[in-house]
Amino acid sequence: MGSCVMPLSEVILVVMGLLTVAMIAAAICRNIPVPYTVFLVILGIILGSFARFYPEFEFLLEFQLTPDLVLFIFLPALIFESAINLDARLLMKDIIPVLVLAVPAMLISAGLIGLGLWAIQDFNIFHALLFGALISATDPVAVIALFKELGAPQRLTILVEGESLLNDATAIVFFNIILGLSITGQFAVSDVGAAILEFLKVFFGGLIVGAIIGIVLSELLYRIRAGMSSYLIMSIVLAYSSFAIAEHVLHVSGVMAVVSAAIALGILGVSRIPQNERETVDETWDVIALICNSLLFLLVGLSVDISQLYSHIDSILIAIVLVLGARAAGVYSMVPATIKMFKLPNVSMGERHIMWWGGLKGGLAIAIVLSIPIDMPGRDTILYITLGVVLFSLLINAPTIRPLMKKLGFDQFTGEEVAELRHGLLQSQQHAEDVLESFHKAKLISRSTQQLIQKKTQKIFSCDYDDADSFMEERHAYMTALRIEMQELKYLYDIGFLQYYTYMNIKNTLQRDRETWSSNSSSNVTVEQTKKINPFVRLENALIKQLREVDFASGMLARYQYLRFSQSLQRDIAGILISEKVIEHIQNEEDLNENYKIEIINSYKQRSNRRKNRLEKIAEDFPDFYLRFETRLFAKVALVTAGFYAEEAEHHGEIGSKVFTNIERRINEAINALQPISDPAPKLKPHDLIGTIPLLNGLPNDLLERLSKHARAMTFLSGDLVIGEGEKGDSLYIITHGLVLVYKNGHEDEPIANFRDGEFFGEMALLESQVRTANVKALKPTTLLRLRRKDVLSMAENEPELKARLEQISSARRSTET
Repeated sequence: MGSCVMPLSEVILVVMGLLTVAMIAAAICRNIPVPYTVFLVILGIILGSFARFYPEFEFLLEFQLTPDLVLFIFLPALIFESAINLDARLLMKDIIPVLVLAVPAMLISAGLIGLGLWAIQDFNIFHALLFGALISATDPVAVIALFKELGAPQRLTILVEGESLLNDATAIVFFNIILGLSITGQFAVSDVGAAILEFLKVFFGGLIVGAIIGIVLSELLYRIRAGMSSYLIMSIVLAYSSFAIAEHVLHVSGVMAVVSAAIALGILGVSRIPQNERETVDETWDVIALICNSLLFLLVGLSVDISQLYSHIDSILIAIVLVLGARAAGVYSMVPATIKMFKLPNVSMGERHIMWWGGLKGGLAIAIVLSIPIDMPGRDTILYITLGVVLFSLLINAPTIRPLMKKLGFDQFTGEEVAELRHGLLQSQQHAEDVLESFHKAKLISRSTQQLIQKKTQKIFSCDYDDADSFMEERHAYMTALRIEMQELKYLYDIGFLQYYTYMNIKNTLQRDRETWSSNSSSNVTVEQTKKINPFVRLENALIKQLREVDFASGMLARYQYLRFSQSLQRDIAGILISEKVIEHIQNEEDLNENYKIEIINSYKQRSNRRKNRLEKIAEDFPDFYLRFETRLFAKVALVTAGFYAEEAEHHGEIGSKVFTNIERRINEAINALQPISDPAPKLKPHDLIGTIPLLNGLPNDLLERLSKHARAMTFLSGDLVIGEGEKGDSLYIITHGLVLVYKNGHEDEPIANFRDGEFFGEMALLESQVRTANVKALKPTTLLRLRRKDVLSMAENEPELKARLEQISSARRSTET
């Protein structure tokens, strides 16, 4: 570490000693009101002082922070661990205030600090701005570590963590620009434009690079069916390689690359593995983060020379005041302005106080200041002022955040949390009593001892808070149901019941429902609020709209619609299983209000019945297809579940590796041997189907045969728009199986017509080029044959009977519509 010249064996021994000190500190911190990271800095200062006064400890001074040590060892791991657990949905909801804090607010802060030092301390203007740039960014390592330890509110954590993860690009780019100006001593107006372009390149370049690497690696791991060990190893590879590639090879923001790579792996990679393996990944990264945090904050303390800091005390105190004032200017002005401008949920004054006081500085600032060239005048002054501000941030700001949060009431339970507390206490008491009852049945304790202990546990688990209001109880009941849904959904995905796209589609819907309940403070949750269009549905609709009347894409659309048909069946079957699981659990929840329990149970019963009716209808319409689908799906699930059991048995030593390998091979061979499911369309040939349509009935067989070669079979699911009013079209559609609704925009409740098997629509487009005059939507899974205008008209030119029929039908349809 640093300029260490000790043998490797001694380096390892000292590192192990530092980790031992850190773990002892962790145990001590459980009993004292001092954050773990702050206590480590204090210990580091003490160890550093010993090393400076006692030669026996001098070897510790060889372990100093360097820019490379922070940026390439500690930072990637700590940023990755935080970002992979970051809720991307919640971050995107507050992305605007986060970006405002990370970019313009940070630049304003840097400018105010620099100008203040220049005016008060007579600093060189470039040196003052250099310090302002490196000290204005909140350090992600320090902030994330502390907020996790304090258990800060979720939205506040997202705002502060999001800012700390994103503002390093701004700080580093601004620092490098000012450093270049400081060395050259020249500045031109054109440099401003170049600086803006450089910032955009570094910030968004890192974002794109990390996302690409994360997506590619996630898909690779999924395609090769990688196990948990592979995910663990490749997640470490991703953390460090994305940083190194972005920072050293492409010269963009390494931290932004790590953030986007971690989020991509979390969404596309880790979410695909079973829940127990996901927990193992999380626990492993928790250990990695603990090791890095422990060493980093001990080394921060070791880097501090108290005597040198004292010699710069005047400048340090002025810098502290300027840093706090500049931070306040950004938080208290730009956050409320952004909230008002973009009509976002309010950030309370108390939350702004925490955002101001919680803008901690740490190892990142030290790493940046150490990168200043040694021969640059004023470097030592900037270094010691930076160390002084960082020390103040860690020893004053950090320990006082907890009492500040308490003073502002963040430690008080909300109505929803009171309901959760009541539920948790009741469940804990019930488990304690069950254990005591099992001891009594085993004749290990007497009934009197059991009752004595029960009285103590009842007192321990009694709830001293007033009952929550009716809406809070209702919200708690529905949030409990949604939590059960989410758990069962993950289980169904883990056992192979759901494909990833279907799983994410349902998960997205559940998350939106949960956010709707969480964001309402009174009983005003309506059906309309919870029925916002799912982004997956928007994507599907957009894709179908682009492909449905494009001839070259007909095969692609047919395969895609078949996939959607299968997924809709999966979704309905999964919905039934999830509903039954929720009903079972809610019935056993003793602490929920009976009225809300009945309401929830009835709601899920209705939902289950609707899905059962849909499945029965599909089974009736497509009996052969449904039988094959059902057989293949449940056979695969049974085999995958058996594989999980065998893997668990091998893990716990119940079976040997040779036996497990044999079972695994049998299961994989059986899954690969499952028969594919054919298209749900009826088995009639296009020639026969076209011949049954009144429009074409009786035409010569050779003409029907030629027409059938141009026909494209297509399947649309219930609710799909087959054609849209105002769109250009050139195709005739013949319904071979299903039901569609014809209506004008805004008048779906006043339909023009319903078309069924054997009927057709869109014939106007065959006679002349024009836009569609109405919408046609599938009311049930519908299979159609599509004939293009150019194919039919080219034949009609040589077949007068076909042309006459087209004109006759078009004339009759016009008179009906008018």
